[in-house]
Amino acid sequence: MGAALASEVPDTTLFRKAMGGFAAGVTVVTTALDGRLSGTTVSAFSSLSMDPPLVLACLKRGSRTLSAVREAGVFCVNILAADQGELAYAFAKSGCDERFALAALEPGASAAPVLAGCVAAVECELHAAHDGGDHEILVGRVVSVRIDESKPPLVYVRGQFLKS
Repeated sequence: MGAALASEVPDTTLFRKAMGGFAAGVTVVTTALDGRLSGTTVSAFSSLSMDPPLVLACLKRGSRTLSAVREAGVFCVNILAADQGELAYAFAKSGCDERFALAALEPGASAAPVLAGCVAAVECELHAAHDGGDHEILVGRVVSVRIDESKPPLVYVRGQFLKS
């Protein structure tokens, strides 16, 4: 077992390293506002409630996608498949307008774009938004879910995607 590092006062680097050891699924949160598509890669995503069906996604303050979601009132959490790592990287880049050309779009129940080829797509109406430090915690009321159980999910841990 490797050497343990400890810090009494949270050190940003140590905290980031600790959180990086927690494997997370990779999603792309998408929305559309006045015909303009927005999306960003998000790993801070979770189910919140079964009744009513709620999820939460944390988006960085200042994000164009966050602003668009707040104004549009709808979003889709596209849970990426293991073969969609390049898509995750593209949506993680700020100001990369051609990223939507990398994946086919499918019609959904809301105005939010649904990315083809994902493990699942969870379409939501914005239910609430809460302060989360340098992020905002969006709570979505689920209005539609689609899944493809034939594909393994994309998983990110310690700065890299796990190989399936």
